[in-house]
Amino acid sequence: MKIKLIIILILIIPNSLAFLQINEIMYNPGGNDNNREYIEIKTNLTLTGFTIQDLSSEDNLELIKYFPSNYSLIIEEGFNHSNINATIYSVGATIGNNLNNIEDIIIIKNNTDIYDVIHYYSDWGAENNNLSLCRIDNFWRECKSTPGYDNTQKNILQTYNIKINEFLPNPQGYDNANMPEGEWIELINLGNITNLENCYFKDLTDHKIIISDTNTYNLTINQYQTIYTNGFSGFLNNIIENETEKIQLFDPQHNLLDEITYSSTTEGLSWSKINNTWIKTIPSPNQENKYNETNLESKIEIEEIYLGDDDKAKFGDNIRVKINIFKGDTGKYSISAWIEDNNKKISKRTKFNIEEKYKEQTFTIPIQIFPNCDKKFEDDYYTLKVEGLDITKQETIKIEDITKNLCGEIKCESKDISISTCSENNINSPNSTINQIIYESTNKKTEKMAIFFFCLILIFVIIQLMIENGKNKN
Repeated sequence: MKIKLIIILILIIPNSLAFLQINEIMYNPGGNDNNREYIEIKTNLTLTGFTIQDLSSEDNLELIKYFPSNYSLIIEEGFNHSNINATIYSVGATIGNNLNNIEDIIIIKNNTDIYDVIHYYSDWGAENNNLSLCRIDNFWRECKSTPGYDNTQKNILQTYNIKINEFLPNPQGYDNANMPEGEWIELINLGNITNLENCYFKDLTDHKIIISDTNTYNLTINQYQTIYTNGFSGFLNNIIENETEKIQLFDPQHNLLDEITYSSTTEGLSWSKINNTWIKTIPSPNQENKYNETNLESKIEIEEIYLGDDDKAKFGDNIRVKINIFKGDTGKYSISAWIEDNNKKISKRTKFNIEEKYKEQTFTIPIQIFPNCDKKFEDDYYTLKVEGLDITKQETIKIEDITKNLCGEIKCESKDISISTCSENNINSPNSTINQIIYESTNKKTEKMAIFFFCLILIFVIIQLMIENGKNKN
């Protein structure tokens, strides 16, 4: 039958001055199809005497109402056309042998002249949902039913194949902070590029967040898009014992697209959908959700030790170390770094704190190596350690003894000051071109300051006496 129809189309050409086009088809309305199917024709012709044909039968068009417009409607008996501004033609009880729900061919002809043909399929849309197929810009699309009216882009029904993919109900810091901080919900698009404007979320207490350019950076979703609560208070609640919260996603026509229920929250972790299972993970807005058991464990990595071109350190140097740290699910926060030789420290300990969880952070820290003044250490490899968050990482570095110029002769100005007291003070190179600095104990400095202030006060007293004596002579 289909081959014969194609041959007819090739052999028969309608009047070139006439205009007729099948414009809209309601082939499978929701529920019972009887008296509800229709075909809209856009034409400048009167269709009396025309016929409509499908795969099974052919019907004559009978005029039952005229309306001055370019739209005509082919309907079944009992169809309610009272509020439709179009010319109405009836074909009896059914259009053809009813318009098939899976696929069908519709032919409009006058005697042997074929004016238009459409072969539609249910996967085009409009199947059992009270929507129709509309011809717009010469493409057939699912749209709102508009019999007797122009099919404009506004009538195209947006298809929302979007789901909730991840959400962060309890971020670190202030939950109601402005975006991109604070709480958020990530959507995933499983269909074509979609406009999210006026879609909305609701929770158990009917709080409502409407998606707009005030709470997301892009209203069009291609694959992922994050929607922020952006200061909205009381939406993604932090769950306490024996409580639950629900998030629902609706399209602008109030159709429920997705919903999830959760009963616990962990600060800094999001709920992510992975292989159709909801799992607590590290937040990954606008990215694919990934998880393994080690994702929440703390990590420390010594990335680089800055030693110079010779790849060696010297006693007395202040070296820099680059460290990558990820703080996982732990309450500990202190990090320490130092250099040692068989558990004996040969540097100062550098300490700092990590407060924020579940975030990769990089630090470049200094470590001060002690001068080797007493010659206890050889040129050798020593251990640099970084410790914290129940983790210890270490690397070996080569350290050479070239600090003799930092370890000059130590002199004391008072015989009553012990050698050990002198050795605790700073020292200077004897090879310096400037005058040698002689260091002294704190007690000695105090004595000198006392003598200085005493002499200063004595001078002021003598000057005052001289002034008074001059006044008496006068």
